[in-house]
Amino acid sequence: MTIGEKIALRRRTAGLSQEALAAQLGVSRQAVSRWETDESLPDTEKIAQLCRIFGVSADDLLLDKPPETSASARPPLPLCRRLFWHVYLWMGAIGVLMALAGLIGAIFWALRTDQWYYDIGRIGTALLYHWMGPIAAGGGCLIMLALLLLVFDVLLSRLD
Repeated sequence: MTIGEKIALRRRTAGLSQEALAAQLGVSRQAVSRWETDESLPDTEKIAQLCRIFGVSADDLLLDKPPETSASARPPLPLCRRLFWHVYLWMGAIGVLMALAGLIGAIFWALRTDQWYYDIGRIGTALLYHWMGPIAAGGGCLIMLALLLLVFDVLLSRLD
């Protein structure tokens, strides 16, 4: 794998465009493009900056060996992050089950009853005035909380 291919791979893995990488290095986008197509090579100062940006050693960029994949280069998640991942995963699963239980209960109640408030209908009556409503609402809240924790975890992993 050439130096240019390694630079392009590391740039894409880091989620950077050529323009963004060029701005961080203080060069033009065309210079980054020439490096990636092996038309030219970056000078030593730029190689040092690339290593800092990508979090790799100069050997990884310069030596003729395949780069480590991002999964193997990344250290394993600490125990607290793994537990946090399990918490929002289970929270979302329980939320989905609760929401489904509430909605299915409301549908069954609506099919069996002939008494309801005309302005909100049978299912609306079941959700607002019987046990199914709080179950469905609690499930929806758990789903939303799990999604917020997922977003927080994604943002936290970007900082790593």
